[in-house]
Amino acid sequence: MKKFKALFVVNLKAVLLSSSMGGRGGTKRKVTGLGLLVLLAFLALMLSCSYSFAFAFQLAPLGMAGLVLSLMAVLATAMGTMFTVFAVQGVVFGGRDNDLMLSMPISAFQLMLARVSALALENLVFSLFVMLPAVAAYSWAAEALNAGVVLRGVLAAVVLALLPTTLALVLGFALTWLSAKISRGKALARNLLYFLFFGGIMAGSFRMSFLMSDLAEHAAGIQSGFAGWGLPFLLLQEGVQGDWLSLLGFAAVCIVPFFLVVWLFGGRYKAMVTAMAGRCARSDYRLGRQTASGAVKALLGKEARRFFTTTMYLMNAGIGLIFTVAAGVALIFMGGELAPMMEQFGLPLAPLLALTLGFCLSMSAISASSVSLEGKYLWILKEAPVSTRQVLRVKWGFHLLAALPCALAGSVCAALGGALPLGEGLALVLVCAAFVLFHAPFGLLVNLCFPKLDAVSETAVVKQSMAAFLGIFAPLLLIAACGGLYALTAPALGSAGALAACGGAELIAALVCFALVDTKGAAMLDELS
Repeated sequence: MKKFKALFVVNLKAVLLSSSMGGRGGTKRKVTGLGLLVLLAFLALMLSCSYSFAFAFQLAPLGMAGLVLSLMAVLATAMGTMFTVFAVQGVVFGGRDNDLMLSMPISAFQLMLARVSALALENLVFSLFVMLPAVAAYSWAAEALNAGVVLRGVLAAVVLALLPTTLALVLGFALTWLSAKISRGKALARNLLYFLFFGGIMAGSFRMSFLMSDLAEHAAGIQSGFAGWGLPFLLLQEGVQGDWLSLLGFAAVCIVPFFLVVWLFGGRYKAMVTAMAGRCARSDYRLGRQTASGAVKALLGKEARRFFTTTMYLMNAGIGLIFTVAAGVALIFMGGELAPMMEQFGLPLAPLLALTLGFCLSMSAISASSVSLEGKYLWILKEAPVSTRQVLRVKWGFHLLAALPCALAGSVCAALGGALPLGEGLALVLVCAAFVLFHAPFGLLVNLCFPKLDAVSETAVVKQSMAAFLGIFAPLLLIAACGGLYALTAPALGSAGALAACGGAELIAALVCFALVDTKGAAMLDELS
């Protein structure tokens, strides 16, 4: 038990301790990832409160308020699986410390259980903050608030966290195994698998959103559907409503598969990790002409290969770029319907489009992880026959090469689809382009301030580091400031002029960040070891 406790604490710290901050003079201190956990809880709470009470009051007149419990349990399971499945490859099967951990006098089952339990903590937080508002909404709408409902709701939420963890473990193993079996085009195939999985999740979410648009009409069909594929969620619903036997059945459905999967994987954990870490030798080498390229081209190629072949990096830092283009294309197909809709609510369309695209672009914190991903091989880059400034310029330059075309495409499509006047359309393009120009050097500065060169996997860098967290959410403060600037200047300058002023403010911030990267940033990179 002591060994398992020690393993659990180590893996829990790997999840919660986000980064080590290196400052001038070589001082370092740990920065916990509790902020990430708090943010996850806040987002789950906000999402659940928005939907739970709306659904409950639609269902209450039909006498089906309890259905909100099943619906939100499905949401918690789907979102928990989506958030955890990408961490399984790095934390469970792809950890860089596997050789060390497997050589210790501990069973593979204990190691497996400790790592999976640490991942289950994230799902536990999400499950609690999704289900508790759902329990409150059900109790309020059905006038059934009492201590028993609250107790059963908390127990159901705790047990529910094991279900997405189990699903993520199985799906993560399948995706990792398939990618390991592909010898040619491995990175492309692996990324395709992850994008297909993510696309399936998004398609299911859109389908559910369509059904929820008129929940009262589809309530009976949804309820009958839970009697089949959604039996665990139906057991949860009946258990929270007062049937302790159903609650015990739901607990068994969640707990038994969790330990069964961990036991099955734990029995062959060493063999699986070894097989997945293996590399296939190619036998189709051909002699060819050797080519030479400049230092900048070689460094850019290195950044591009890392971005497109590291699935976790691509999925987390690239998904915002996909959303940016997709949002613009979607507006074109809406055929100008959005502008009249916004006019009904008295909301200006152009700044709302800028806000939406800015949020999507902020999710693509490519440069915020680029230094940390060098890891223990950073010394090779520092010993290369290029200056430190040139290395940093290539890193933020690759961010621009990846994000700027998507920002321009998304903003142009949004301007055309929203039928914006020419001035507002050009201002929207300026705002989006200026934001990317700011985001690239800002993310690099954040990564230099909060490097994580000792991460056990790419997952810890891209998903759990302070630099990645700040690289995504700190730029939102600039977007909020620009929103305030727009509100102040719009009466005098008009919508186009106010947006142009926001773009000018972003350009000033970008110039400051570029200057800091060339001066302070170069010195900070030289001090890293």
